[in-house]
Amino acid sequence: MFVARSQIGLMSKGFISKALILVVCLCLWGSQAMAAEDPQAVVQTGTDQIIKILNQYPQDTPARREKIQAVVDGYFDFAAISRLAVGRRWNSLPPEKQQEFTQEFSKLLFNTYIGDIEKYARQNITYKHKQIYQGYVVVDATVRDQGGPVSLNYYLHLKDGKWKAYDIAVAGMSLAANYRNQFDPILTNGSFDDLSAMLKQKTAQVCGSGRC
Repeated sequence: MFVARSQIGLMSKGFISKALILVVCLCLWGSQAMAAEDPQAVVQTGTDQIIKILNQYPQDTPARREKIQAVVDGYFDFAAISRLAVGRRWNSLPPEKQQEFTQEFSKLLFNTYIGDIEKYARQNITYKHKQIYQGYVVVDATVRDQGGPVSLNYYLHLKDGKWKAYDIAVAGMSLAANYRNQFDPILTNGSFDDLSAMLKQKTAQVCGSGRC
């Protein structure tokens, strides 16, 4: 029986925190019309939206989590990032396993890093330019935190007429690619069920600390 020696979440917590928090900022955009017209404005508007929520809910309460989660679920493409994180084996999985994995993965990501939202959402963020390639957009931004400027690349695509985030790169490091590097050894030496079990274990640990 395969025993996974790797742990989900070996990436730097600071890296994923920045990525997830800024993805949340990205997801909290205004109208669908704005999303369709100007993805860069979507990112900027999202930052203002999340600050508004933080002011309304100054403490990390279930109400604040639910409010943010509802928006994230609607505008961040967790199915796409799950597919990218699993890699080439994704298409061989039955739909029910894909759905189960996506739900567990999104829950782990959100509940692991939601506690850092206020810290990173209030950083100074500047936006440089956007690149559009037939339904795909890269919005470049720079976050100035205590450690100095950090470059970010938001990857969005059009899905059902709306821009949705499917990956983010921090200082050139892709969130999806980094998780794929963690998942590959588990899938190579074991099975997809081993990976799913590991995700559930990690999620249970996070939720057991009262963060869910």
